[in-house]
Parts: sequence; C-alpha cells; structure tokens
Amino acid sequence: MSKELTITRNKVVTIRFALKETGKETLEEGTLDYLHGFKNLMPTLEKFLTDKKEGFKGKVEMGPRDAFGEINKELVMKIPKSEFENDQEIEVGTQIELESEEGVIPALVVAIEGDTITVDGNHPYASKHVTFDIEILKVRDASTEELAHGHAHGGHGHHH
Repeated sequence: MSKELTITRNKVVTIRFALKETGKETLEEGTLDYLHGFKNLMPTLEKFLTDKKEGFKGKVEMGPRDAFGEINKELVMKIPKSEFENDQEIEVGTQIELESEEGVIPALVVAIEGDTITVDGNHPYASKHVTFDIEILKVRDASTEELAHGHAHGGHGHHH
C-alpha cells in the first residue's frame, strides 16, 4: 500500500484543472505536472495546494492581481510593418514574439491599419477574475534531476 503524500516543497504534483472566468465559461482545462515550492505556479494557487493530499478536490478564486494581472496599456503597441520580416504572414489573431529588455514577450496582433500593426503583449486573461477547479491526481517525491532543474519532468523523462 502506498503512503499518501502531502504537498510540500520538493514534491511533484499532478493536478487536473478547469480554469474558468468566475461565473462564466471554461477558458482552459487539462492536466499539469509541476514541482511544488519552485514558483512554477501562481503564488496564490501554490499556497492553496500546500498541505493538500492526493484525491483532494477544491476551488480557488483569484482576482486579476493574483492571477494574470491587470491590463498594462504599455503592452499595447503600434509597430510599423517594416519592423517585421517580409515573409512573415501577419494578420489579426497572429501570435508573435517581441524582443524586449526583459526577454521575449508573446503578443497578439489585434489590428492592422495601413502600414501599422497593433499588438497586445498582455496575457489573454489579463483583468479577468478566475476560478480554478482543482483535483490532485498524484503526489510524489521529486527526482534529483527535477530538483536540480527546478521543474517537473514528464513521465517519459526530460521535457523542456
């Protein structure tokens, strides 16, 4: 009989989740493996899961500040088409990557007007109040390699 593990730092946790805009439709759902205590989840979500056990089911509601942030108007930018590579297919809805001083920022093309492309680098769920429905499927000790890398590896070994 396996001993039931509690979620603490250095445990790999497998959760099933449904992310919903609070009181509205499901935005995403799936399963996720993560290494607890290494800032691989939103701090509020990680704190909620601390000390829970396999089989636990619960909900955590978060406002924008604890979830995906408020909309930052500085991340909505107008960029001349000439800044993009000629062979790059760009249309409204295209996901692109922008170089910044902080590294690469994913952005969404939200408008094209003449020679100007408007992109939004905010998270798609920015400013939303969200609810995570969580079920803890598995808790296990992290491997030495996972601890060294600071994240969980998939069931088939090392995935980056």
